Amino acid sequence: MPDIRQMQRFVAVAEQRSFRRAAAYLNVSQPPLSISIRNLENEIGVQLVLRDRKRVELTKAGEIFLERARLILSQVDDSIRLAQSVKEGLRGQISIGFFPTATYEVLPQILRIFRISYPDVGLRFIELTTPEQPEALRQKHIDVGIFLAPTVDVAGLNLEIFYRERLIVALPKDHQFAAKTKLHLEELRNEKFIFIPPRWGTGYHARVSHAFTQAGFAPDVVAEVGHLHTLVSLVASGMGIAVGASSLMNFQPPGVVFKEFADNLSELYVEFGLAWRGDDDRPLVESFLDTARQFQEKMRLNRPRFS
Repeated sequence: MPDIRQMQRFVAVAEQRSFRRAAAYLNVSQPPLSISIRNLENEIGVQLVLRDRKRVELTKAGEIFLERARLILSQVDDSIRLAQSVKEGLRGQISIGFFPTATYEVLPQILRIFRISYPDVGLRFIELTTPEQPEALRQKHIDVGIFLAPTVDVAGLNLEIFYRERLIVALPKDHQFAAKTKLHLEELRNEKFIFIPPRWGTGYHARVSHAFTQAGFAPDVVAEVGHLHTLVSLVASGMGIAVGASSLMNFQPPGVVFKEFADNLSELYVEFGLAWRGDDDRPLVESFLDTARQFQEKMRLNRPRFS
């Protein structure tokens, strides 16, 4: 079976129409080149080249072989470039697990940056709660998770906080506080609340609950819903009010207004984290992580790490 080097030498001879010029082009001496072409012909049992002292001509079989040899060499070059680009993290596919809150600002911004730098990478997305992501990573259903910190069950995973977002309150547009610029938590003592359940985001739930404790009361929770669209719709209906990440304002739902908190409490924010397998050192994964860090730098936020 002919090898790649034999094909390369045959193509050079065919294109140069001269063993001497082909040898100079390939930077080899002429006798080994002639022997290589003769061995190629013997291996396939077909004469490819008509030789005389002035010029090399191809047989009919040689013309057909030249066409196919060029195609094979081109495919080999493409395969090499593809393999190198995968090694460098420029091609391939990566699966991303994400918490729904990330879709309002964090994920779209990261994807916008990633698509510019890595246009040939395929992306697959799976919506998962924060508690679901560690097992999905270990089972290799996803390669990177974007979660609300903190998470649990992190054995074998790398974790990194990369973004912090302040909490705001969502009110029906006809609420008595709708005209206010900012609100104190204590003013919400007598309100009814719609919460995201703990199983969807333990970090969010813990921070909000502790903030209410510091304000001196326990919220009256009338509903717990897992999807933000449902949460906002219930607020618009007048069922209650809700505390959520500030990126909810990008949603611009009808019948709802958003207000910042006037309180200077450390709990009035949520943190987004990245999670990936500790043994996954593929350049493609690192490329996505670096893009998330670029987003963090763009937002001029500190990036503390889990200890």
